[in-house]
Amino acid sequence: MDKRNYSNGLDMPLGLAMAMAQNPLAMEYFTRLTSEQKQQLISSTHSVHSKEEMHRLVENMADGSLNTSGGIYTDNMNPKFNI
Repeated sequence: MDKRNYSNGLDMPLGLAMAMAQNPLAMEYFTRLTSEQKQQLISSTHSVHSKEEMHRLVENMADGSLNTSGGIYTDNMNPKFNI
């Protein structure tokens, strides 16, 4: 099993980082996740095979409908907020 800690941003997949950089709501959502949730989300990107799929994943983060490994990250967060 891969034991790298992606939550520090050093080993974040480039496609995910670039897509989140274009979506401030998704970036804010990601920063509010626990380290374990960040790891789970990053692991889920291994099944993403196109730029469009990555953008959909990030859009789902921004609107709060992200579903990975059968769970939805709600954590009492409201990703819709004024910037």
